[in-house]
Amino acid sequence: MILGDEVVALIGPNRSAHAIMVGAVAQRHGVPMVTTAATNPGVTAAGDLVFMAAFTDQFQGRVMADFAFEMLGTTTAAVLTERGNVYSEGIGDFFVAHFRSLGGTIVADESYERGQTDFTMQLTEIAASAPAALFLPGSDEEVALLTAQARALPLRDADGEPTVFLGADVWDNPALLEHEEAAVDGSFFSTHFSPDTDEPAARAFVDTYRTRYGIDPAGGDAVSYDAVRLFLEAAARAGSLDADAVRRELLATERYAGATYISHYNEVRHPTKSAVIMTIADGVKRFYQQVDP
Repeated sequence: MILGDEVVALIGPNRSAHAIMVGAVAQRHGVPMVTTAATNPGVTAAGDLVFMAAFTDQFQGRVMADFAFEMLGTTTAAVLTERGNVYSEGIGDFFVAHFRSLGGTIVADESYERGQTDFTMQLTEIAASAPAALFLPGSDEEVALLTAQARALPLRDADGEPTVFLGADVWDNPALLEHEEAAVDGSFFSTHFSPDTDEPAARAFVDTYRTRYGIDPAGGDAVSYDAVRLFLEAAARAGSLDADAVRRELLATERYAGATYISHYNEVRHPTKSAVIMTIADGVKRFYQQVDP
């Protein structure tokens, strides 16, 4: 696209593992890039032309650790991540580090291979430690199978109560709730955005999206919309599509209000913004809490 189509910018990719690789290409060829749902902080390491529309996993992992320890009152937690997945392992590490810094105990830290469908070994190890919460930053198919198998064990805390499942923005996928095997009622997960927002700019986005597609937008839709708008507004302020001029205006972004709100960018082009915590009840995700940076 850069050499053949001579594109002036790249929007995306969605996944951190892809964005890290694509960012290096964009930087090498001098093309601005604004990622969409990618959240690993290493996404912008390629250089000064790479920006993120989403919050980082460092922030998101801290949000979920704070929520588990302070809001739910859990002092023991387990983590189960996909081995070799930069997103899953990265946010798992951030959750573990912050939960421990709060005084919590990580009683089990397990992993599985991509494409795995039987998690008996890992869940049995976790069940032996009786965690109050289990953090599962995996894809919808994995989470559906994991939660079903965990409930079948059953996975319980030290008091005999069902372990609370915690997730991250990757859970904000309609496919998870549509999966017949998913046992996620009573769970909590962090994401970028809630369609129940009252913010005027976000409300306009939600209403237009519902009219056009007949469904509510998810967090990934919100940050994808924002990534496009962030670039367009920066180019308009610059009065040019020159890469360095656009870069300067992106870095100068303040009080951006779109589907989500960005206060500003830091020196490594990570946005300062809020996260939303959703809960799942009767197979439906519901707004629970907004967490500001």
